[in-house]
Amino acid sequence: MSKTISLKKVAKYSDARIPIKNVTIDNFVTTDNLLQNKLGITKATSLPPQDGNMPAYFKNNILIGNIRPYLKKIWFADKDGGNSADVLTIKVNEKHNPKFIYYALYRDDFFEHMMKGSKGTKMPRGDKNQIMDFSIPDISLESEEKIANVLSSLDSKIELNNKINKELESMAKTLYDYWFVQFDFPNENGKPYKSSGGKMVYNQELKREIPEGWEVKNLEEICEIYQPQTISEKEMIKDGKYYVFGANGIVGMYDKYNHEESEVTITCRGNSCGTLNRTLPYSWITGNAMVVRFKDDKIHNEYLMQLLSWTKMDNVITGSAQPQITRTNLAPLKILIPETNILDSFSQKMEFNINLQLKNIEQNQELAKLRDWLLPMLMNGQVRVK
Repeated sequence: MSKTISLKKVAKYSDARIPIKNVTIDNFVTTDNLLQNKLGITKATSLPPQDGNMPAYFKNNILIGNIRPYLKKIWFADKDGGNSADVLTIKVNEKHNPKFIYYALYRDDFFEHMMKGSKGTKMPRGDKNQIMDFSIPDISLESEEKIANVLSSLDSKIELNNKINKELESMAKTLYDYWFVQFDFPNENGKPYKSSGGKMVYNQELKREIPEGWEVKNLEEICEIYQPQTISEKEMIKDGKYYVFGANGIVGMYDKYNHEESEVTITCRGNSCGTLNRTLPYSWITGNAMVVRFKDDKIHNEYLMQLLSWTKMDNVITGSAQPQITRTNLAPLKILIPETNILDSFSQKMEFNINLQLKNIEQNQELAKLRDWLLPMLMNGQVRVK
């Protein structure tokens, strides 16, 4: 077992401030966009309304969600920005490797330590002084760097897969825009339909022109809309084999699977109401989401995913204090149904794209398991890097 040293000997809380006017949704971090189960961050949905200054963070700082520490919200900053008061910003001193300290805090026992000192029942908050008593391995800077490099290499591959998936999603969105918004899908001669003079007819329901032969139907006519058996945060299992999807993507793991196919889910309650997700086969969703999928298995769900992402959801969201989408409101949504051959062609093009995305997500799952298996052994000296 390695010697240890307290966190307060290697790091401190940052007291830096930044003008709110200099913060954007791209670099604002709050407990809402810090993802639970150590999955980093997602893009913020809004900024604080007040003027003045807010806490600042800088590249290589460690950000930790201090509300309900059991949610395990932590992120290693790769940029500068601003954060809310309930996000702790930790600055590592120059004698230690910031990434190593991040991995030392990435362990489950750190969040267990936070919970032991937390105050409150419904919304427990960590005690800042008690947090700084957490034990960190006391090893040389050279050893810190070696361990950080090993673990970072796994996280770098995970991040690369995530970037590839974002590019694939962008490609799908571009193709959908070109074919089903601009209506320049290939005609029988392989030329852009609308730009080449393809016949357009005015549709009263959509209040716009659409290609001749295309239909408009209610969502419920062609899609199943339902909420299957769901899973709660308390039921999630640390070493589960299957993903659980929530409002901002993957939120946890479970040891059994719920459905065998990839599905499109839509968040139906809370501030993330209307958020879309493409789940993995053999996964679960949380109770604040519903499934929407085509009744016709020949139509790839990616068309539905893109169609809903281009649809303004304001008209189907109700409630002010607690925004929500109900099946009753969603079912009559008017959607455009292209001719069968166009849908088939789009589905075929999307098949490889989506399968690659799913493969990358599954590979990331294995890489994360390897990282999490190595992490405690590297920290306690059971495994050494030569």
